[in-house]
Amino acid sequence: TNVAEPFEARNSGGGEERRTMADLQQHAKTLETADDVERRREQVLSRYAQFKEAARVRRTKLQDAKRLQQFRRDADEIEAWINEKLQTASDESYKDPTNLQGKLQKHQAFEAEIAAHSNSIVSLNKTGREMIDTGHFASISIQERLDELAKLWELLLARSQEKGQKLVWAQKRVEFIREVEEVQSWVAEKEIVASSEEFGKDLEDVEVLQKKFDDFLKDLTANEVRVNHVNSSAEKLIGEGHPEAELIQTRTEGLNEAWDRLKELAAARQEKLAGSYEVQKFNRDADETKAWISEKDLALSTDDYGRDLASVQALQRKHEGLERDLAALEEKVKTLNSDAATLVAARPVSANDVKAKQAEIADAWTNLKAHAALRKKKLSDSNDLQQFLVDYRDLMAWINGINSLVSSDELAKDVGSAEALLERHQEHRSDIDAHDPSFQAFASFGQQLLSRGHYASPEIQEKLDAVKAESEALEKAWEARKSRLDQCLELQLFNRDAEQAETWIAQRESYLASEDVDETLDGVEALIKKHEDFDKSLVAQEEKIAQLQEFANQLIQSRHYDAPAVAERRAAVLQRWSALKAAINARRSKLGESQSLQQFQREAEEAEAWMTEKLQVACDESYKDPTNLQGKLQKHQAFEAEVSANEERIFGVITMGQGLLDSRQCAGSEAEVQKRIAALEEEWDELLGKSSEKSQKLKEANQQQQFNTGVKDFDYWLGETEALLKSEDYGKDLASVQNLLKKHQLVEADVAAHEERIRDLNSQAKKFVDEGHFDAPSIREKQDAINKRYGQLKELAGARRAKLNDSSVLQQFFRDVDDEESWIKEKKLLTSSDDYGKDLTGVQNLKKKHQRLETELDGHEPRIKAVSETGAKLMSTNHFAGPQIQSRSDDLATQWEELRSLSSVRAGKLDDSLAFQQFSASLDEEESWVHEKQALVSSEDVGDSLAAVQGLIKKHEVFETDFAVHKDRVADIEQQGDALVKQGNYQTSVIRQRIGGVKLKLDIRQRS
Repeated sequence: TNVAEPFEARNSGGGEERRTMADLQQHAKTLETADDVERRREQVLSRYAQFKEAARVRRTKLQDAKRLQQFRRDADEIEAWINEKLQTASDESYKDPTNLQGKLQKHQAFEAEIAAHSNSIVSLNKTGREMIDTGHFASISIQERLDELAKLWELLLARSQEKGQKLVWAQKRVEFIREVEEVQSWVAEKEIVASSEEFGKDLEDVEVLQKKFDDFLKDLTANEVRVNHVNSSAEKLIGEGHPEAELIQTRTEGLNEAWDRLKELAAARQEKLAGSYEVQKFNRDADETKAWISEKDLALSTDDYGRDLASVQALQRKHEGLERDLAALEEKVKTLNSDAATLVAARPVSANDVKAKQAEIADAWTNLKAHAALRKKKLSDSNDLQQFLVDYRDLMAWINGINSLVSSDELAKDVGSAEALLERHQEHRSDIDAHDPSFQAFASFGQQLLSRGHYASPEIQEKLDAVKAESEALEKAWEARKSRLDQCLELQLFNRDAEQAETWIAQRESYLASEDVDETLDGVEALIKKHEDFDKSLVAQEEKIAQLQEFANQLIQSRHYDAPAVAERRAAVLQRWSALKAAINARRSKLGESQSLQQFQREAEEAEAWMTEKLQVACDESYKDPTNLQGKLQKHQAFEAEVSANEERIFGVITMGQGLLDSRQCAGSEAEVQKRIAALEEEWDELLGKSSEKSQKLKEANQQQQFNTGVKDFDYWLGETEALLKSEDYGKDLASVQNLLKKHQLVEADVAAHEERIRDLNSQAKKFVDEGHFDAPSIREKQDAINKRYGQLKELAGARRAKLNDSSVLQQFFRDVDDEESWIKEKKLLTSSDDYGKDLTGVQNLKKKHQRLETELDGHEPRIKAVSETGAKLMSTNHFAGPQIQSRSDDLATQWEELRSLSSVRAGKLDDSLAFQQFSASLDEEESWVHEKQALVSSEDVGDSLAAVQGLIKKHEVFETDFAVHKDRVADIEQQGDALVKQGNYQTSVIRQRIGGVKLKLDIRQRS
């Protein structure tokens, strides 16, 4: 309507206006009746409706035309931009290899610009499709235009992609060519090295060149990676379809040919260097070998073959060392010959030099071996002669020495000396026999030298004859001395045996003359044993006397040089032997008469001593010491077993004494024997009684010890449990209190379980007292003490359980208070928020949230009261933590009141915010209306025709009516604002500012 009214007003101001005025003047007379007026009104209204429809159609067409022109303008702009970018995308800057990286970056920015502009294309397509879909009168041209732009866009994208690809290819080509040229340059440098004809003048030069060439090969191996990289890059570029694939292939093949050529040159130089090294090494080895041969040949040229055996052997050892050196040198020569053959075959160029060197070495080596063999033979002959002379001197010196020993006239004075002389003489025999191989070897060695025609053969024969004569004389002297020493030994043996027999007889004669019968059993038994030994020795000695007699007869019969003295000594020994045997028989009958009496006395004394010792053990009071009672009991059982085991022995002694009395073999000591028997019987009975008494007391002590151990264990358990029950730890929180309660339940269960234990201890104590235990007062005292402590322990357990229960209730209260305080703290964060909404919807949402919060607070209040009531109940029971409970209850109540207060304050502020937002919404509507009507009241159009004026007047009347309504609304809003200000709304300053602003705008519009 607002658009059509000015249009209609402009049409009314033309010819129609003049025609209408004429009609009005012409027909003024006809509008005299109401029917005429009504008919005329209908005509005007009909024409006005037709006019409005035409205006609407025209407005629609004009809007479509405007959209079409806008579409064409946008299409033309896009087409111009695409054509401009097509020029950029179609240039051939990639053909210039300079700054390709910069061109690539520039093209990437260009593609980013195209991608960013694609939104314009999409937007234009969308606009065009919308116009076509709504049936626009130019739909065909719009579609054609869209198709043209689409083709241009596709062309631009293709050209951009093509240029980007060509730039990439160009960059890759440049990089590839640069890398190929670098590698080719390096290959060219290395070809100079590989083509060098310098192979060294000596071994040191060759080794230096080889080291340099090894470095060259390492460099070659290291740079092979570059060549491989070039090949792989070429394959990749060709595989990607690079437009210059032929050039890339050509450059790659050129590089590979240069690389292969370099490797061939390197291999050839490596082989030549190796050959040069082998030749130079052969030359040096040959020179060293030749110098070595010359040195050894000089050492073999001396005429010194030694002046004695030591010097000859020294020269031989030296020659052997030289021969070992020659063996090593021979291996060296063989190696040189082998190397020479290899070099001649492998290096024909150096064959003549190698063969010449080889021939020099062969001649020198042959001469050296001949000189060595000749000197070895001469040294061997000199050694043989010196060895023969040394052997001769050694043998003659030995013969002279041994001859003086075997020709001695010394004879022995006793057996030892005779045996020593004979043994020494036999040692001389052994020494002579031991030297027999030396004599044989000497003779054989001399014969060998004679048979070889040695240059000193006469001297050798003379020495052989002298040694033989001296050896035969030595043998005769030894045999004569041997016969004399044998007779001397036999005489000394007889004298020794005779002297031993006389000494033995003299000792026995003295014994028989001085020994009396002993009064003790040991003495009698010793005498009897001694006499038995005497008898045995007499038998053995009788055989020796017979042998002595036979030996003397043999010496006399063999015409010994001292036979008369032997016969006289034999007769004296036999006479004393007969007298001794008669004395021995007389002594034997005196022994044994007191043996039985002495045996009884000794056994009785032993039995009495044993019983006295065991009585001391049986009478001790070790049972009063509680340590190791079990061991003492076992020891006493072993003691009783020992007593029982000795019963037979005791009664055997008594029986023996009674037998002496009955047979009257007491030698006048019958009263003493009778007294001994009675004493033995009395001591035995006492020992049995004391042993039985001690056994009983040990058993009682052992039982008491078991009781004491039980009491001690129970007492220890009481101590540990009392320490647990006296603990002041009642828990720091609910979890620890619950853990302590569980532990206390285990303790109480343990206390109950020990009830049976205390009953057992009481039963044992009662039994001990009833049986008259030797330590009954101590047992009763321990029983009373343990019962008293057990009763106190149960009281402690009950008291601690009560305190733990109180602590559990307290900690549960604290837990509840903590939970509530945590919940209150969480809600305080919500009620303390400064967010009261930025608009009406936000305030309404916050209002709903706060209402839910207040509902939650109302629902939670019973929980707070329940916790407070629990605290009050604990206070009423005079709980040990009363002050702490009171403090926590007061803190909880205070925090709850604070939360309630904060909630109430936030509810009020949310109400204020809601009223302010409602006020602001109404004010915004009025300000929007004022802004909307601003164009109308500010218009300079006052109409250029009657109809226009009338229309403007009507509009203004409608505006004034609307203005009055809105003015009243503003007044109402102002009242609302005043009311909010009076209520102390927190947005008072904003409210006043907004009211002032809208009133000012209304006043300005009213004046307008």
